[in-house]
Amino acid sequence: MPFGDYKNPKILDESNLMNVSKSLQKVELKVADFRELEKVVATEDSFVYFEPPYRPLSKTSSFTSYSKTNFDEQAQISLANTFKILNDRGAKLMLSNSDPKNVDQKDNFFETQYAGFNIQRVLANRMINSVAAQRSKITELLIRNYPTTLLGAKR
Repeated sequence: MPFGDYKNPKILDESNLMNVSKSLQKVELKVADFRELEKVVATEDSFVYFEPPYRPLSKTSSFTSYSKTNFDEQAQISLANTFKILNDRGAKLMLSNSDPKNVDQKDNFFETQYAGFNIQRVLANRMINSVAAQRSKITELLIRNYPTTLLGAKR
């Protein structure tokens, strides 16, 4: 049974599902390791969203892989290089990751790796903590190669 106290849960939003279905009619969705993307022909019509294992903020937040291999600092750098290659091909790109400035204001890892790209800090709920009262909002990074205004959002 799902958790939550919803009076009128909207499990099926038919109108929204129909609109999403229409929007995706001519879209090809792929899930792939970022290393495979250099082989894909990315064009101005392409949109690529990267969601790698986040760079750990501390020694205890060390989830760095979705598989048997670790996603270490070198993998983060390789990902940034792939981001730059696809940028040169004209694809629209977005990447999310942890914000090391939550714990170390001098940590410029992402600013260095993604220099020249749009780096935005967004608030995110941090739901993993052994002490429920200490679960709070922190910032995470959205890194894009296009301006926020392209999304219709205000800066």
